[in-house]
Amino acid sequence: MKIQSKIKDYSVDMIDCLLEKREEVFADLKYDRLFYFVDDNVYRSYEEKLKQFIGDDFCIVIEALETNKEYGNLANYYGALIENGFTRNDILVTIGGGILQDISGFIASTLYRGLKWIFFPTTLLAQADSCIGSKTSINFDDSKNLIGSFYPPDAIFIDMNFCETLAPEYFNSGLGEIIKFHLMSDEKGYELLREYLASPDLRHGELFKTIIWSTLQIKKSYFVGDEFDTGRRNLLNYGHSFGHALESASNFAVCHGEAVLVGMGFANLLSLKRGIMKKEKYIEFEDIFRNYYPQFDITKISVQDIIYYLKRDKKRVGKDLTMILSQDIGKQFKFSDIKEKEVIETFTDFVKMYKKTKLLTQINAD
Repeated sequence: MKIQSKIKDYSVDMIDCLLEKREEVFADLKYDRLFYFVDDNVYRSYEEKLKQFIGDDFCIVIEALETNKEYGNLANYYGALIENGFTRNDILVTIGGGILQDISGFIASTLYRGLKWIFFPTTLLAQADSCIGSKTSINFDDSKNLIGSFYPPDAIFIDMNFCETLAPEYFNSGLGEIIKFHLMSDEKGYELLREYLASPDLRHGELFKTIIWSTLQIKKSYFVGDEFDTGRRNLLNYGHSFGHALESASNFAVCHGEAVLVGMGFANLLSLKRGIMKKEKYIEFEDIFRNYYPQFDITKISVQDIIYYLKRDKKRVGKDLTMILSQDIGKQFKFSDIKEKEVIETFTDFVKMYKKTKLLTQINAD
């Protein structure tokens, strides 16, 4: 996949057994040295292969925690690169998921006013979603993704084998975004999603590669012509306003994609209450979500905390709250007139429904 960007064009390639193909990956690139940022979980899972791949090049192993992408903590990474002689002739190589992508992308966009960097996404969420689109997002204070820039990698290499070692909640996190994008596509995309989710083995089935590539194509269709998120691309925040609020209110106990699933469920209930979505469609979508909702006690979250973070949503433009609501497949709309009272009433009903859903899911699992 070739992606045109007003910043710099970049490519996405799917490659098997990536860590055994160093020469192939870097063959067409010009550079003096390589500097690596590597996810701690990935390093521990693939230590011997990574040591051979990286060799004697500079490497920092970073724990994939939201606290590590807080604005104040970035100085550690800037300092490490500068102190070890990183120049504009070198390349920053990132091996990890969305958190390391955000850290690397923001640093690459700002250090020396722009560095060359390459991304090897290792989580399903990063492979199917965040790796393209140019966004970098940094946390500030106790709010998620308030600071950021637009700066794509020079190249992206996807190896689906990294998903083998993902914990269930992180695989589900990727599924959350995959589901979102296909609900935002068309009937053909929706049928592909349903076919994929019916597979007995979502990590290894014949449709795994197909669903990742389909998700990337859908995302690309939304940001082509709106790279800087001023129009249609805003709709991709379906599930994100509430989802980001839930992440922050839970102190990031809920993975991003799972929080987006909860956010879509909340948005759909609000849409149902407003008469935008029909009850049959609401039930149809909820039947999908309930299989992947996180094992998290949502009653621990205060609706006032949710409202507090909704007010700090970077997409908010007026005195009311902003959210993307859905009507049907490929029919999502931005609303900036959502009242606090609506959120409180919907949250009360959503919590009741959510508790019943989790109980039903547990009974079915048992």
